[in-house]
Amino acid sequence: MSGVAPVGAVVSPVLAAAVLGLEDFDELTALAKPLTTSGTATANAPTAAVTSTNRRQRGFVEESNDSGVGADSVELSIAGSYVAERVREYAGVISLLEGLATTRAIRRYTTDPIPERDLISIVWHASRAPSGSNRQPFRFLVLRQGVQAVAAKSLLGDAFRSSWALKQQSDGYAPPCGLQGPGPTGSEAVDSRPKARMAATMQHYVDHFEETPVVVLVCLQRYRNANPFEGASVYPACQNLLLAARALGYGGALTMWHQMVDAELRILLSIPENVALSACITLGRPMGSHGPVRRRPIGELVFEDGWGQTPEWAVDPPGTAFTQAGPRQH
Repeated sequence: MSGVAPVGAVVSPVLAAAVLGLEDFDELTALAKPLTTSGTATANAPTAAVTSTNRRQRGFVEESNDSGVGADSVELSIAGSYVAERVREYAGVISLLEGLATTRAIRRYTTDPIPERDLISIVWHASRAPSGSNRQPFRFLVLRQGVQAVAAKSLLGDAFRSSWALKQQSDGYAPPCGLQGPGPTGSEAVDSRPKARMAATMQHYVDHFEETPVVVLVCLQRYRNANPFEGASVYPACQNLLLAARALGYGGALTMWHQMVDAELRILLSIPENVALSACITLGRPMGSHGPVRRRPIGELVFEDGWGQTPEWAVDPPGTAFTQAGPRQH
């Protein structure tokens, strides 16, 4: 998770009940009441939380309920109990806006697996994405440690390394250490420069691709002929997936380098001809940490009443960091 709320954190009762798998707010109150008075857990409290009917899977939180208490809050001033641990864990989930501002491409992962309870939450929230006529043509083909998954990761690893080698040459990235050839020049000669850091990260990414805990092939099940706009019904689901992963403390990167082995993947994974492989997303626990993404000043990206007319209100929040990558304004 992105953080842990302090003991006594005030959280939504609907959130708390959903996290614990409880039926309603009354059940939560009954469970929490003996704990809020003395600050210690009673003998049967953890058992009550574990054995309660679990109608809501982790992370699937309703906004309100019939009793109208959805907007209220409840304080659980306890430590060390199952209830406090789970509620404090989810009280630390980042806000949607924070997630949008800090979900950057993560390409260095630990080898820790992603638990299935988190994996289902990630893909469930991804599936909430909009699509044309709500047809929901996106499909998620998850690769972990199965026999075919391992073989697919091997294919993808070779494709990613070849694609990165081509990109190094075409985009002027520094060659990886140990390879023969002319050394880096310009910005790549200084390891602290952004382009050199990116090169090092990418080299690690492709060198360790097969160790990636989860690879998701995001597919589009076509219901009409291929067209340039069909991505509008699949890429919102990709962003939802990355945001959900970020909320649970994981990181990911969306790539298109699977295209080099598209035909081989189709045969290996029995993917029908009418299904497009629209993206390849890698997921795992970050070796480093998330942080604010860098973009161009908002005034270069937003126009009003006509192309190139920057509105006065298009001002970045204080402390925003910028990058100069990408096309210029005009």
